[in-house]
Amino acid sequence: MKDTDWIILNELYKEPNLTKVSEKLYYSQPSLTKIIQNIEEEFDTRILLRSSKGVKFTLEGEYLAKRAKEYLKFMEETKNKMKSFKYETRGKLNLGSSYTYSKYFLPDILYNYSKENNVNFNIITKQSEDLFRDIHNLDGAFIHGKYDGNIESILVDEEKAYILSKNKIELEDLKNMPMINYSTNNKTKDILNNWWYQNFNSEPTNQIFSGYVDVAWQLVNRNLGYVCCFLSENFINDYGLCMTPMLDENGEQLIRETYFIYSKTQDKSNIFDDFLEYLKTRVIKKWYWRKRYENEFNTKNNI
Repeated sequence: MKDTDWIILNELYKEPNLTKVSEKLYYSQPSLTKIIQNIEEEFDTRILLRSSKGVKFTLEGEYLAKRAKEYLKFMEETKNKMKSFKYETRGKLNLGSSYTYSKYFLPDILYNYSKENNVNFNIITKQSEDLFRDIHNLDGAFIHGKYDGNIESILVDEEKAYILSKNKIELEDLKNMPMINYSTNNKTKDILNNWWYQNFNSEPTNQIFSGYVDVAWQLVNRNLGYVCCFLSENFINDYGLCMTPMLDENGEQLIRETYFIYSKTQDKSNIFDDFLEYLKTRVIKKWYWRKRYENEFNTKNNI
């Protein structure tokens, strides 16, 4: 039987009149009569007795009508419960993230995941080395650089290095310009420092410390110096700064890798497993194919 058949039986039991029920449920009376006949054939029994006063249920028909009421109530309760799962909070994920990743990437990841999963997030923003040390207190963390330890690491993104300046510059100009520094993790500092000493024999001139990298960009916009930094593909050059790629000794642009890490020994919740699968199939896979297309395009065009 179809759900509509159960509804017809329930309505007929409440109001045993074929004409009124057919009007209420938008059936023609012959169609409604045919449905009743099909039900009787399915159960091989008579369920309705017709008279000038209307219809009357047989003993078997009464039993079937009561079962119809129970079935429809069960289906309504089941549907309501299934809908409620969508709005019930499944739990909480404690995630760490570097400052730049939490600014440019994490909001979209959490937003898209939350559209399909009602999970609370607790986000801790720290330097990458601090997140690595605290990973046992977190479900997972997005950090810059590769760290060795009792952790699993999954590459999720790469950022390219640039020199940002107010006006177009040559490398030799940097020796006489103030460098604007900012707070970042040690692995990023090592990459940038190694690049400097591969190109210059002296310390940077008149270094300025700005705290955050986006504050450094504002200082560059005021023509107070230049800044060396890694930029995501989501970077919006609001100030129209000149962006000079930072190249290594082989002419390749410097990159900084971002990983999602989690403890090997810590027990994982079902929520975390689900989030990890989302990262692998919806975030990392998308990034991988975009990166692969970019590399193939550059190779084809000798870029």
